[in-house]
Amino acid sequence: MGEQPLELGVKWFSRDFYRELELDRSCFGAAISKVLMKGIPRRMVKPVLRFLTNEAGEKEGLGDAGIETFRDAPYASCAREAGQNSRDAATGLPAHPVRMSFNVLKLEHSSFPSYDVLSDTIAACSAEAEQDREIEFFSNASNVIGAKSIPVLEIADHNTTGLVGPANLEGTPFHSLVKASGVTSKGTVDSGGSFGIGKNASFAVSDLQTVFYATTYKDGDSQAFAAQGKVKLVSHTDSKGIKHRATGYWGDPDGFRAVTDRNLVPDWMRRSDTGTSIFCMGFRAAEDWAERMTYSLVSNFFCAVHREQMVFEVNDGKININRNTLEGLFSRQDIIDAAERTGHQADLTFAGQLHRCLVSDNSEEQTLTIPKLGNMKVRVLIEEGMPCRVGFIRNGMLITDNLRHFGHPLQQFRGSRDFIVVVEPDDLESGVLLKKLENPAHDGFSAERLPDATKRADAATAMKHLGRKLREVIKSTTGVKHEGSVVLDELGRFFAETGKAEKPDDPNAEHDPERYTYESQRRKSKSRKAPSPTGGELGGRSLNGTAASGKGGSSGSGTGRGNGGRGSGGEREPVVLREVRNLIRSDSSGAATSRELHFTPEVTGPIELILQATGVNTPEGLNLTAADAGSLGSGVLTIHAKKGERCNVTVSFDESYDGPIELIAVSPAETEETSV
Repeated sequence: MGEQPLELGVKWFSRDFYRELELDRSCFGAAISKVLMKGIPRRMVKPVLRFLTNEAGEKEGLGDAGIETFRDAPYASCAREAGQNSRDAATGLPAHPVRMSFNVLKLEHSSFPSYDVLSDTIAACSAEAEQDREIEFFSNASNVIGAKSIPVLEIADHNTTGLVGPANLEGTPFHSLVKASGVTSKGTVDSGGSFGIGKNASFAVSDLQTVFYATTYKDGDSQAFAAQGKVKLVSHTDSKGIKHRATGYWGDPDGFRAVTDRNLVPDWMRRSDTGTSIFCMGFRAAEDWAERMTYSLVSNFFCAVHREQMVFEVNDGKININRNTLEGLFSRQDIIDAAERTGHQADLTFAGQLHRCLVSDNSEEQTLTIPKLGNMKVRVLIEEGMPCRVGFIRNGMLITDNLRHFGHPLQQFRGSRDFIVVVEPDDLESGVLLKKLENPAHDGFSAERLPDATKRADAATAMKHLGRKLREVIKSTTGVKHEGSVVLDELGRFFAETGKAEKPDDPNAEHDPERYTYESQRRKSKSRKAPSPTGGELGGRSLNGTAASGKGGSSGSGTGRGNGGRGSGGEREPVVLREVRNLIRSDSSGAATSRELHFTPEVTGPIELILQATGVNTPEGLNLTAADAGSLGSGVLTIHAKKGERCNVTVSFDESYDGPIELIAVSPAETEETSV
């Protein structure tokens, strides 16, 4: 045969090549194996779209279980699942967070890969459609692909490893994404994804149920490229009478292989930097698609964004999600409206509260060591308005707010102050177990997912233990603490006057703080004093007089000694404050120099507020130096109140004080009094 080359499909090899492999030409099969092992490049042909043949005549409809999982919230699910996959592929470089972009492209027919094949297939499927759902789907798909330009959602990540190949080798991340079902291939044992189902979320936002993938990854010291498309329709018969299955692949027609030559794909599909791009063809571009995806990204990845592990750009950079913008996005009205329209406003609000727990200096943090689980980090924030809920975070993503499958729904906490709690694994062991217990929707944990009975029992025991410990932490940290004193002068009339001792007390003796002396209270004529308020840690005490400089006494009928001298101000009208609360605020050195006060007044108009330090002995006035509301003068804070409307004010003291306080509220004096 001389030096004539031998033909092997589209591959050509000379006799010299076989001699180099030390093979006899008769060992043709062995030669093929050696060629593939050596990685000899194949001559690529033009990529095309082909559907698998259906020799068995199986009937496949639109009800793909993987896609249907995400139909209820397609935009939010697509953003969440794509974000999770990119998070798992992070390079891990501290200065290079995972960066993701969500943008919409417009493709002409000439730029759409295998446009004619897909268009003909949709027409064939439409002709065979019988059920209402299929008729409506293919009618809409025909309109989408027949339009002058076709919308495409591009989801691109950067600072990731990409979909590592070889693309056509079973078990690699690229192969698992495109061709595997219910299979995941992640680089870490505690990665976010664990079921290989989330990749179907991209099909849920495609009116053509068609998705293309392109990736660049490190292959030794060089870069490798791979691209492939996948279509999920229904089983059908083409124009030649050949039966096909519902699934089709765009790429090298030889074995439905991925394309590895950048020059064979459209310009918009090529990538130069390492990472992955996902293209949802025929994107269902609702008017608020960007806001819907944003509330999902913010709600699910606020922890990773806060720690500068991820950043996002949505709609050509019109929305940027990073550490600096994160807090503002929780209160941005268009995002709130988008979440409300889809019934997810509560999720957005909850995520904002958890974010508040992460960033607040007032949060308390501790680590729980749970046998057979590992270390769990618990961060608690006590703050008015918090929902008394617990959020579980794994791998930077919010998972759930309960352990209901372990007997701990974590919903009722009696006797506690308002709080929010963030719980997350603090070591690899706990992260791995929580991943195994996580359900496909990534919104709950259950030990029943473990096939081994012993491991299942151990996991259930560990998670129940975690639930108990969390309740103990919440109870000890957030239980109501008595921070104020209660003056019981009004009960004095019910007690008889104590008898006199035979020997009078030594006037020079030191006061015994553990000894209380009760004296009878003189009965007074009926006054205008308001009833005692109810609720709140402070009790919201209101008195006749202000106990300020020269203005009446701290109690009594109107004359008495104040801090600044004597005065005669007459009867002062007390103001009832309800649901009074206070939060201690510390400066950078940890000194408690201010208080945040919350109360609801029972009057409308100006009121004067005085703060006193209460203890065993006589209360002492606190010297106020600043306030973020109202006007301050002579130790008295004057604010304008509205009946039934919640008031919040932060006041500062001249020295550190973290003990119990008493809040006194009265109406302003009608006449000015003179200090002496």
